Amino acid sequence: MSLELEQRNIALIKPKGSRVLQMTIDEDINVPDIKPDIDKILQSNSVVNITGTDVYDSKVLVKGEFGCKVLYVPLNDSKPVHNMISLIPIEETINIDDVSKSDSIKTEYVIEEMKITPINTRKINVKSIVQVKVMVDEKKEMYVPTDICGAQDIQSRWDDITMCKMHTSKKETYKIKDELAIPSSKPNIMEILWYDRTIKNKEFRLLDDKINIKGIVALDTLYLGESGENNLEFVEHEMPFNGVIECNGVNEDMYYDIDIKIVDDKIQIRPDLDGEERVFSIDIVTQLDIKIYSEEKNSILTDVYSLSKEIELEKENVSYETLLCKNQSQCKIKETIEMDANDPDIMQIYYATGDVNIDNVDVFEDKVEVEGVVFGKILYVAADDNNPINVYNAVLPFNQVIDTEGIRNDSRMSIRPSISYINCSMLGEKEVEVKCGVNLDTIVFDNQELDIINGLTEAEIDMKKLQNTPSVVGYIVKDNESLWDIAKTYSTKVDDIKAVNNLDTVDVKRGDKLIIVKNIDSLEI
Repeated sequence: MSLELEQRNIALIKPKGSRVLQMTIDEDINVPDIKPDIDKILQSNSVVNITGTDVYDSKVLVKGEFGCKVLYVPLNDSKPVHNMISLIPIEETINIDDVSKSDSIKTEYVIEEMKITPINTRKINVKSIVQVKVMVDEKKEMYVPTDICGAQDIQSRWDDITMCKMHTSKKETYKIKDELAIPSSKPNIMEILWYDRTIKNKEFRLLDDKINIKGIVALDTLYLGESGENNLEFVEHEMPFNGVIECNGVNEDMYYDIDIKIVDDKIQIRPDLDGEERVFSIDIVTQLDIKIYSEEKNSILTDVYSLSKEIELEKENVSYETLLCKNQSQCKIKETIEMDANDPDIMQIYYATGDVNIDNVDVFEDKVEVEGVVFGKILYVAADDNNPINVYNAVLPFNQVIDTEGIRNDSRMSIRPSISYINCSMLGEKEVEVKCGVNLDTIVFDNQELDIINGLTEAEIDMKKLQNTPSVVGYIVKDNESLWDIAKTYSTKVDDIKAVNNLDTVDVKRGDKLIIVKNIDSLEI
């Protein structure tokens, strides 16, 4: 009976490649007709919404919108500050070899630079560099041998391996809605001048066929009150959210790599039960970039030989990934900032916000060193009648070392930075203490390789060579040699070597002395 190889199919979603694209935004934007002239720009916010990707001819077309919001001091207007909003369409092509429509395409972005320059009182120039990372995953089937049949004297070796598989890769939209009343001590709302919204305290939990997401949207709002001219008011709110995203096949034993970003928002003034304008109606649209991984243990047939036949194995080298590390660490920053002499003095700090960028990642001795910077913005009441509020831009560098046992330079990793908190304390008219926490969500995979048996041929054993082999051999174990290697070389069985040498285990080391007895069954055959 001829030998037959039994195989099992394993479906994998494997990384195929990635490319980084730098999009350059350079647009002139006119001030809307209903808005007053610009005297001084205070600050700006920007957000990128990737709306879709198209694949054609080894290229990926990335489409989306660049949203820009500007806060400025007007020229000759009764209101102390104004804002203007603009949406700039973006469309860029990136070359990726062998990409196909059946592949999974994912995008991540970082706004590396943002600069707003007044051209005149009715026009501004927006310059920004957006780094977009496009990642391609392919669906791949791998056949692994599980057993061999067709002869009684086959010697087989199995190795247990653990493969990390991407179970799910998708984007989902999650909406957050709420109505927030202002404190009773505050005047009614006449106009919203500016607001910042950030997500903090993010939590994700995998359930059966679901992902539970929790967090808080921190909303800082600057508005014009009804009681008196130039009545500038500031309020802070927190919007807790707790929701569920459907995700078939997911369970709590899997691992996640999830990012959530705000891609759109609307805030409107609503009357309270007494009919007074004292409520903010909030609609926020977030986008979740979801990657779920599972670990699968497999017992794979890795080597075969026969005592009665010559077997030639055909092998294929395959690669797979194992999970090395999944953790969250926090880097705490504490800085005392001395403002420039030409900056207006501080009377009161409203709030601080910031963006975080990773500048460099180094791998060394089971550790990952992350260097980055937080670009903080401090909005405060200024001691200047002409400019009642001002924004100070602070640059806060940070460095964090993450323990990652077994990491190598070719390991694949994802590090998602986010700001968990940023607080400011006024120490003097030009001195501020800033405390900031940067969360680093890290997941690291190790690349492994394995020679997989994908075919075999058999032939008659060389009996003359076997008969000339000594009946008993004294053997000294070499470096990195196993009992399996020795048994295969001398056409005998591992159990026979153990029995002759009174061994309790298969573990041997260099220098061990063994007695090997010729297998008589082979001669009888």
